[in-house]
Amino acid sequence: MIDEDRVRELAKILKRMNYRPITFDNPELFPEPDNFIYPNYVFFMVAIDHRTGFDVDFKYHGSDLLFYLARKKQLKEREFFTAKNLINIDVESVRRVFTFRGKTVAKPEERASLLKDCAENLLKYYDGDFMNLLRSSDFLVEDILRRLKTFKAYEDPLMKKSFLLLKILKRQGFVKGRLKFPVDSVLVRFAISSGILSPPEEIMGKINAGVMLSNEETNILREQTQKSLMLVSEKAGIEPDVIDDLLWALGRESNPENSPLSERVDKKALKDFVEFMQFRPTRKIVFPPGWYF
Repeated sequence: MIDEDRVRELAKILKRMNYRPITFDNPELFPEPDNFIYPNYVFFMVAIDHRTGFDVDFKYHGSDLLFYLARKKQLKEREFFTAKNLINIDVESVRRVFTFRGKTVAKPEERASLLKDCAENLLKYYDGDFMNLLRSSDFLVEDILRRLKTFKAYEDPLMKKSFLLLKILKRQGFVKGRLKFPVDSVLVRFAISSGILSPPEEIMGKINAGVMLSNEETNILREQTQKSLMLVSEKAGIEPDVIDDLLWALGRESNPENSPLSERVDKKALKDFVEFMQFRPTRKIVFPPGWYF
């Protein structure tokens, strides 16, 4: 399934891109970094960061729009995204916070349930402060990942949200250790369209026909995507979480060269990257419903 020649080619392009990583401190999306509000905000927001349904004509969309709306709320209520507040979250509150130009985030009931579960378990095991979980883990990746499985939002066996959460926190110096890729629909589609991954004929046939994949087929694709991208990271000598910035931000755009991240890379290498990722254009993949990614 993995094309090692394509893996090596991608690794060379990524090295030439000379990407300058973002630090997740855009004040329109994140609170000012500190030891309480910031880590708790990120913990709760990543818990509900999946399949937003936000497709609007605005400078932010999808996940970014979710964070933009959350930040607007947090500016008005500083401790809104803390366990002591979200223990009482309800569906109507989620709707009010995450509605933009008349469009409400998908499945607000599911998101309210995930937030409430996170708050309950954070209060039960860590005195309502996510920093206590980090301290209990000595800020080490492996122990943090183990503890995150307690929360419904983070129970995904492939740990997409867990790795995304730790990626954000790592840029602010909260965690220590090597991460893996937070594999979601964007990364799976990138792996296939770029040619570093060739799914079995049966799965590729379902993708081309727009047929929903099974949970088993989804797991196969996500696992193989993880494996192929870890090879890319190894050959490029670039940390997985850094590469993930590029693959996710550019892979979800219809015109990657207009992405905000395009200003943080070498322009010639970016053109080569865009050409590489369009090797085998792949339609949007229909995954089974869920909140893992």
